[in-house]
Amino acid sequence: MRRNVLVGQLLFAVAFLGLWELASRMCWVDPADLPPVTIVVATLVDLLGNPKFLDECGVTLVRVLVAFAIGAPLAVSIGFLLGEKIHLGEIFNPVIHFILGVPQSIFLPVFILVFGIEFLQKVVFGITHILFVVIVNTVAAVHAVPKPLVLAARSFGASPLQIYLRIYLPAMLPIVVTGLRLGMIFNILGVILAEMYGARTGIGLLLFRWGEEYRTPELMAGIVLISVVTIMLNEIMRIWEHRLGRWQTAMDAR
Repeated sequence: MRRNVLVGQLLFAVAFLGLWELASRMCWVDPADLPPVTIVVATLVDLLGNPKFLDECGVTLVRVLVAFAIGAPLAVSIGFLLGEKIHLGEIFNPVIHFILGVPQSIFLPVFILVFGIEFLQKVVFGITHILFVVIVNTVAAVHAVPKPLVLAARSFGASPLQIYLRIYLPAMLPIVVTGLRLGMIFNILGVILAEMYGARTGIGLLLFRWGEEYRTPELMAGIVLISVVTIMLNEIMRIWEHRLGRWQTAMDAR
């Protein structure tokens, strides 16, 4: 089944790329607006051989990783607190869900006014994109912990540390990792958006300039690169999530 799914996905990707190439070569769409895949790939290869472009990619990568390193533990801690303390959850969970429903991009000018357009502003904006998604998933993970099992463990004299390691951790991890996976995607989106809106460095700035200058091969190559990297990160975390789910099943069987 998994092999059939993989083959189907590969066939879809080949068909999509083939249709893209054909549509551009046959002028079904303006090649100036949508260059052929072969030209985009050749442009991407040239860009990857350009040290300046790689430096800009490195700047963006550092911002993304720093935002995730700060935002992920903070969000998990807040989510665990809100999930454990029912009275706090009743107060703040509706607020978090309300904020999550508001497009954060509309607050970007405020972030620029407060933090400027340097490193700090990009990191803080990325953290805000991680925060609420991961908090909601962590709260759901806490609520997924079997409460009768916790009560039984306490009645048999289990310590809080034993309860957290043997009961909470296995039950929560798959859901928390799902939140972290989504948080990383939103984090990348937030950092690149902040770079496009106002920055002196970063791949988001390059995308904005290429779009303004109508350099569609470079623009499409940058979009393809970001898409591939994001998909790879998502798949790596999804595999981790799947393995944690199997580990949780094994722990439950014990």
